[in-house]
Amino acid sequence: MDELKERKAAEQAMFEDFKRKINLEAARAQIRKIEYNLSDVTCGLAAVKAGCTDATVLELGGVCVAPGFVKPCSAFLGPAPKRKSLLIACISYPDGGDTTEIKVKAVKQAIKDGADEVEVTAPIAQVRDGNFQYVKREFKKLRKAVKNRAIRISAECALLTPHDVTKLCSLAADCKIDSVKTSSFGDGAVAKIRGAVKDRCTIKAEGVSSVSELSNAVNMGAVTVGSKNAPAVARYILAAAGNENLA
Repeated sequence: MDELKERKAAEQAMFEDFKRKINLEAARAQIRKIEYNLSDVTCGLAAVKAGCTDATVLELGGVCVAPGFVKPCSAFLGPAPKRKSLLIACISYPDGGDTTEIKVKAVKQAIKDGADEVEVTAPIAQVRDGNFQYVKREFKKLRKAVKNRAIRISAECALLTPHDVTKLCSLAADCKIDSVKTSSFGDGAVAKIRGAVKDRCTIKAEGVSSVSELSNAVNMGAVTVGSKNAPAVARYILAAAGNENLA
């Protein structure tokens, strides 16, 4: 009888361990969708360094920083092939008002400094003016500038009409841009982008601050989410999966 109880206890322990591993794998998959937004002007070197440490420990999908912090972040995160989190340079944030030439130079410098990917804000004023030939030329030059690296265009949908969003995102997909980002996910922007790109590029939803918002954004079609609250969201996910070591 004792032997039977021991065997059942061992089987139960194995099952619980298996369930924990499955839960942890699912948690890790969710966390890899999150990019830590450190591009705000309030984020100095100390905050960026701490953010890179959190991103590495929690294995966040990426860290988004201003161009001037790409080089130090590259050192904080370690050699590119072994990084736990991608380093993303945010170019021409927040309105995309720089000339195409300046954006191209910034993209090339960011890659030289160690960026894995770049996120460039679309020329919002040109879009609002209906100057889509300018937009198309810029997207093509940016696509060429990154070479084999991934490039995302920030659409800032809240500043645009539905027609402008559709046209902008469609042009991005036509120019082989890898991903399009919206500054919000609660205004139907993800659905608008999804309808425009038709699976030709992925979607990032910015502004996620909780697990429920992460889930909502993903359900709407976002592959990646941006968050200023990324470490807290990741730790909550890990705790829910039963991993208290990192939570």
